[in-house]
Amino acid sequence: MHSALGEYPETEFQLVLLDRQEATRTLLEELLPLQQEYRFSHLRGLDPLRLFASRHRVDLLLLHWPGDLHQYRQLIEQLQQYCPDCPIIVLESSACDTRSELLQAVGASDCLPLATLSGPLLQRAIRYTLRHHRQAAEIRQLRQADPLTEVGNRPFFYRQLAARLAQSRQENRTLALIYVDLDGFSKLNRRFGHSAGDTVVRELSQRLKETLVSGQTTGRDLLARLGGDEFALLLWLPPDQQPVSWLRQRLQQLLQRLAPPYRIDGNERLLACSIGAVLAPLHGRSVDALLRRVGLAHTAAKQQHGGSYRTFTPTLEESAAAPSALEPDIFTALRAEQFVLHYQPRIELCSGRIVGAEALMRWHHPQQGLIMPDRFIPLAERNGLIVPMGYWAIHNAGKALMKLRLHGRLDGRIGVNLSFRQFRDAQLAATIGRIIDQEQIDPRALELELTESALFSDEHHVRSCIEQLHRLGIAFSLDDFGTGYSSFALLQKLPIHTLKIDRSFIRNVTDNPDDAEIVRAIINLAHNLEMVVIAEGVETEAQLNFLQQHGCDQVQGFLFSPAVPLESFEQMLERGLP
Repeated sequence: MHSALGEYPETEFQLVLLDRQEATRTLLEELLPLQQEYRFSHLRGLDPLRLFASRHRVDLLLLHWPGDLHQYRQLIEQLQQYCPDCPIIVLESSACDTRSELLQAVGASDCLPLATLSGPLLQRAIRYTLRHHRQAAEIRQLRQADPLTEVGNRPFFYRQLAARLAQSRQENRTLALIYVDLDGFSKLNRRFGHSAGDTVVRELSQRLKETLVSGQTTGRDLLARLGGDEFALLLWLPPDQQPVSWLRQRLQQLLQRLAPPYRIDGNERLLACSIGAVLAPLHGRSVDALLRRVGLAHTAAKQQHGGSYRTFTPTLEESAAAPSALEPDIFTALRAEQFVLHYQPRIELCSGRIVGAEALMRWHHPQQGLIMPDRFIPLAERNGLIVPMGYWAIHNAGKALMKLRLHGRLDGRIGVNLSFRQFRDAQLAATIGRIIDQEQIDPRALELELTESALFSDEHHVRSCIEQLHRLGIAFSLDDFGTGYSSFALLQKLPIHTLKIDRSFIRNVTDNPDDAEIVRAIINLAHNLEMVVIAEGVETEAQLNFLQQHGCDQVQGFLFSPAVPLESFEQMLERGLP
C-alpha cells in the first residue's frame, strides 16, 4: 500500500481515505491486504484531496470525519465537487445502523462501523459499492446517448432542458428550443425500408451538428434525437442580439443547410423539413409549457406547406384550445360505469405460471365502441378526472383480486397504474386505505405502478404517500424503467419492489446491441437491489429467449396474451396459457 502521492496504474481501483488521524489508516492497512486490484492513499484534509484529485482518478472515498448530519451534507457536497461521481463510504467510530439511511440521504453510498469492522466486511462493501456504481454509470451512459446518431437521446434532452431553463433564470439569458423533423419520412421508410431511413437520419443528424458548429455558438448548445426523424436543438442566444430577429435568421440558415437532397438507393431525393421554435422566457418558463408550444409551432409549420418554419404565437394556442370531442363524455362515462378493466397476465419465466396481472382501463363508449386508453387518459390527465378514475380502478381491481383469491385462482399480485396527478391529492393515502378497508382487500396482493414523472412531481410528498401505503402492505413497481429520470439513490430510498423494463427496449433487444446491453444492465441492477424485474411488450420467441438467458423474472406481452376481460382472465388461470 502507498500513503504518499504517486502515479498509479489506471487499471487499479484507487481508494482514498480522508481522515485527520493515523489510527484509521493503520486499521485499514491491516484489513486491506496488499492486492493488485487496490491502491490506497491517506489524505488529512480537503486541500490535499483537491490536489490529489486534480492529478489522479479517485474510484472510492473512505470518509472518517466525525460531525453531525448537516456538517456531513456540506462536506459531501464539497467532496463531490473535487471528485465528481465518486462513491463515498462513511466510517463511523461506533455502530451506524441508525445513521446509515440518513447519511445515504445526504449523498453517502454506505456507512461502516470501525469498532466492529472486519476485513471481509470492508472488502465486500468496497466491491459492492464499486460494482453498483459502475453498473449505474454504464446505464446512465447507455441511457443518455442515441445509439444511431450518437447525439443525446430523449431522456437526456428532457433533463438538459430543465437544467438549462433553471440556468437561464439565474443568468437572465434567453434560450431557444427548436424542433425539427423531415416531411414524408414515414413514406420513405415504407418505400425503401428502415435501413435507408437510418441512413437519412444519420445524415440529418450530421447536418444539424454542422449547423451548431457554423452558427458561432458558445459551445454549450445541444442537439438531441427525440425519436424517428425528430430532433431538438437548445441554443443560447448571444446577449447583444434581439431575440426574435436572431431566431428568425438562425431558422432560415437551418432550412438552407437542410435543403440539399439525400442519397437514397443510389439516387438523390429531396426531403424537406418542418421546424417549430420557441424562446424562453418569452414563450414560457417551464418545461411543459415550452414543449407544448414548440409542438404547436411545429404542427403549424407542417400545415403550411412543409419545408418551412414557425415560431410560437399566442394565436396557435388559442386554436389548439378547442376541446376534444371525447372530453365532455368522460365525466358521463365515469358516472354511467362505461369504464371496464382488462387484465394482462404476468408470466414467471422459471415456472411458466401466471403469477399476476396488470389492470388496464378500457372505455365502452355507447356510440364509438371500445376506446383504448391512449385516446382518453391524456384528456383525463388534463381535466383532472384521472384522480377519481384512478380510485375507481383501484376499487374494481381490488374486488376482482378478492374474487380470484376466494376461488383460489391467483396467489400473485394485480398491478394498477397510479397517475402523477393523483399525488396532488392530499388524501391519496387515506382514500386508498379506505377503499382497502371497505372492500376487505388484501393489500399484500395489490401493487401500485408508479411512473417516473410521478416520482419527480413532488419528491417529499410522493415519498410520504408511498411510505404510508407501504405500511399498509401495498407493493410498488416502477413502470417504463429506463426512459425517464430515475435516480438510483431514490430507488434505494423508496420501497419499490419491482422494476418494469419499458417495451421500447424489448422491441429491438435481439437486433440492437445497445438495447440488449441496457436490458442486461437493468436486470443486473434490479437483482443487485433485490428487486423483481418484469419485461413489458414481449411479442416474439426470440425476445423471450433473450430474457430467459439473462435472468429476467417475469414477462407480459402479446406473445402470451393481450389484456383481456376478467372472465377471460379467470379462464386462463383455470386452464393455463394456450
